[in-house]
Amino acid sequence: MEEVALKKEEVKVLSTTTSVCPECNAVIPAEIIESDGKIFMKKTCPAHGEFTELYFGDAEMYHRFSKYAHDGKGVSNPQVKELGYTCPLNCGLCPGHMSHTALANIVVTNRCNL
Repeated sequence: MEEVALKKEEVKVLSTTTSVCPECNAVIPAEIIESDGKIFMKKTCPAHGEFTELYFGDAEMYHRFSKYAHDGKGVSNPQVKELGYTCPLNCGLCPGHMSHTALANIVVTNRCNL
């Protein structure tokens, strides 16, 4: 993973979220930030320190796409009863995911693949 150095005066915090530490996989708070025409994720693990990673290479495109991030419909998964935790744990699709499937890949073939 490549570390990125950001200039303090050029950083704009866009949102907060949760992520995982790349060293220990602990769930940690993160900020989505804009700097130098790009979008970065900045996160700090109490055990391993601060990490800043490129999240989106084009800030203008990120802002255009971000309006489609959550459609508010959500999903229903009877296997997940309550949200007693936060993502990005391995819950599968839970009510915390406020978007439905935006792109589904379907394999089309003329041959039987059984």
